[in-house]
Amino acid sequence: MGDHTIDTDVLVVGAGPGGSATAYHLARHGIDVTIVERAAFPREKVCGDGLTPRGVAAI
Repeated sequence: MGDHTIDTDVLVVGAGPGGSATAYHLARHGIDVTIVERAAFPREKVCGDGLTPRGVAAI
C-alpha cells in the first residue's frame, strides 16, 4: 500500500446492504461519504440465486 489521503466527512467500511444504505442516506443529506470494500465489484455471491432443500421440495 502506498500513501494515499482522502478528504471525507464519513468513511463507511463495507459496501454490503448496510454500508451502502448508510452511505446513501448520509450523501442525500449533503455529507461527503467514502465507502471502502475489500472485495472488487462485481463479485460472485449467492444472494437469492440459490435454493434451499426446503425450497426445492416446495417447487
